[in-house]
Amino acid sequence: MSDHHSASPSDSGSSSGRHPADRSAHYSDKDLQEEVSELEAKSATAARLFDIRRLIGGLFVVYGVIVTIAGITASDADIEKAEGININLWTGLGMLALGLFFLVWLKLRPTAPPPPDVTDAVQERQQGD
Repeated sequence: MSDHHSASPSDSGSSSGRHPADRSAHYSDKDLQEEVSELEAKSATAARLFDIRRLIGGLFVVYGVIVTIAGITASDADIEKAEGININLWTGLGMLALGLFFLVWLKLRPTAPPPPDVTDAVQERQQGD
């Protein structure tokens, strides 16, 4: 209802929301390669950050520590309830082992996103000119 919220059609395509390649009509190949390299680095960081192995491994390690502590501090009565087996201790150690397995797996074989096809990006850029 107020006038300061209305936008003209020319305002809707402002350069602030556009991709950097759309802002300049003369984008050199070197600039394009630098941008692709920068985006690859950001994509690799995001892929590593949201790797499910990190989440699973971290949760199993945290819960494994908690359950292992519960097993270490278990009373004789608790152990007798489990027919003489300290189930919390063994379960906690198993959870720790599984969590460490996932974290070591993540460290040894990190995920790498598929590299973008640079030739397609150059072709798209040339078609836009």
